[in-house]
Amino acid sequence: MRLAIISDEISQDFEHALKVVKELGVGYVELRTLWNRYVVDFSDSELHEVKSLVERYELGVSHICSPTFKIYIDNDRDYEKHLSILRRAIEITKFFDLEYTRIFTFWWQGSLELYVDKIVEKFQPAIEMAEKEGIYLIIENEYSCFVGTGNELKLLIDKLKSRWIRVLWDPGNAFFARETPYPHGYSKVRDYVMYMHLKDAAVENGRFVFKPIGKGMIDYEGQLKDAINKNIILSLETHYVPPSGSREEGTRESFKGLMDVLRRVLEK
Repeated sequence: MRLAIISDEISQDFEHALKVVKELGVGYVELRTLWNRYVVDFSDSELHEVKSLVERYELGVSHICSPTFKIYIDNDRDYEKHLSILRRAIEITKFFDLEYTRIFTFWWQGSLELYVDKIVEKFQPAIEMAEKEGIYLIIENEYSCFVGTGNELKLLIDKLKSRWIRVLWDPGNAFFARETPYPHGYSKVRDYVMYMHLKDAAVENGRFVFKPIGKGMIDYEGQLKDAINKNIILSLETHYVPPSGSREEGTRESFKGLMDVLRRVLEK
């Protein structure tokens, strides 16, 4: 089982985040925004500095988070820009010796069924790029995009019919998209999942809120019991911020909850 934490869920001070990851005993760090900049905007020399820092703390990089296709589907200028972002994300992915990078499915504007053929069309240049570079595109289910649930992911995967498409499964996002993440949503895509973002959630007084792992409404015991026997990286992306306002404190609380759930799973 490989565990990671997204560094900016701890701090934008990347070295401080690495210290916390190391202290918690986690072996991998996921890169999204560092020092208030997206990792895909870093120069080659800056990336070498990032790699040196990661190696100094004896950690591995689990993933390069790209915002690819978090745009409106009909915005042609942004579309061309995001193909360039994906190209850079793939370069950085290969620099860190990884074989996958995430993409999204455009901002939500209506039911997936109304847009799925257009999404398939827009994905084709990205798939061709991935195939040429030998990099998997892992689609993240995101409740603010066309694909937010496992059921919707499966519909799109069936339409795409590409061996270079896999899944970044996010149970918390599925919950926010009003799907029961486990077992229902996960069962639709479990054979395609390469990576998993871990965040818990609940409904409180009619509002969707993020919670520390194990304190929400998602069946993480069932989810993790299934996932730990697969070649899936589990990455903590808590999104939970406690009353103190400290993201680091929220990550620490969620990590403790995650360890408690894993302990119960492994003891059964």
